[in-house]
Amino acid sequence: MNRHTWHAVVVSIGALSAGLLGGCGAGSEPAGAAQVTRAAASAASAGQVAARAPTSGSAKATELGFTGVWFPVGSFENPAGPAPWSNTPWPSDPPFTDWGRAETARLADHSNFVACSPVGPVYQMWEIGLFPIELLQAPDQIVILRESSILPRRIYTDGRGHPEDLDPSWMGHSIGTWEGDVLVVDTVGTNGKARAMNGVGSNARVSTGDRVPRMPASDRLHVIEHLRLVAAGEILEDEITIDDPKTYTQSFTVKHYFQKRPDLDVLEYYCDENPRESGDVAEQ
Repeated sequence: MNRHTWHAVVVSIGALSAGLLGGCGAGSEPAGAAQVTRAAASAASAGQVAARAPTSGSAKATELGFTGVWFPVGSFENPAGPAPWSNTPWPSDPPFTDWGRAETARLADHSNFVACSPVGPVYQMWEIGLFPIELLQAPDQIVILRESSILPRRIYTDGRGHPEDLDPSWMGHSIGTWEGDVLVVDTVGTNGKARAMNGVGSNARVSTGDRVPRMPASDRLHVIEHLRLVAAGEILEDEITIDDPKTYTQSFTVKHYFQKRPDLDVLEYYCDENPRESGDVAEQ
C-alpha cells in the first residue's frame, strides 16, 4: 500500500462513532458483529473505560489492549477529527511568559528550521493523519515508537522514581503507574531543544498551520498524562496536562485520540530520505 495515501484509506472514525453509539440500522451489521457492536455502544454511551481483567506492571498494557499500532485521529484539514473523540484544540491565545513569547516567535521564523530535528514527549503523542505510533511492552517499561521519530519514548512501570541526577534529554524521563485501567505517566527532564509541542515547531511543515502559535517547551516542562481506552478499546485517549513555568503562566490540558489499527505496521522512516508529500509541500 502507498503509505502517502493512508489518510484516504483509514477506517472512518465517523463511521466507527456511529456504530459504537448505536447508529447501525437493522440488517446493517455483519454476521456475528451484533453482540460486539451492542456491547461497544453500551460502553461508549455510558462513558466507560474499556474494562478487562486486571494485572500489574507493564504486562497490564497488553492485558488491557494498550499495545499495538495506533493511528492518530484528525487531519490537516480537520485537526480535531470527528466527534465524539475529537482532539482538543491548542490554546488560540497561549498564556506565554516573556520567554515563551520570544521562543514561539523564534520557532515561527523559517530561518530557524532544522530538518529532521527530534521531537519531545508531547509531540511524540500529538500527530494528525500521517504517522502511526506503536506501543510495545517490555518487562519494566512501555515503549512508544512513532514512525516519523528516530527516538523511542520509554515509560518505566517498575515502580522507580525520577533520578535525582537526571540528565536532560529530548524525551525526558517518564514513569508510569496504573490507576485502575488508566495509565498515569509523569514526565520531567526534557532538554528544551525539541520542536514545538503542537507539531508545527521549527517549521516542521509550511502550511496553514504556520498561522497557529508555536507551543514551545523548556527544560522545566512537567507533563502528566492519563491514557485510557474508550469505545470498547478501539480508541486510545491521551489526556495531557502541561506545566512549564518558564514558558507559560499557567498549566493547561489537551486531549488527543488514536484509533487501533492492527492492519498496519510501523515502518522504518527517515525524513531526509523519504519525505511525506501533502499537497506540494514535504512533511519533515
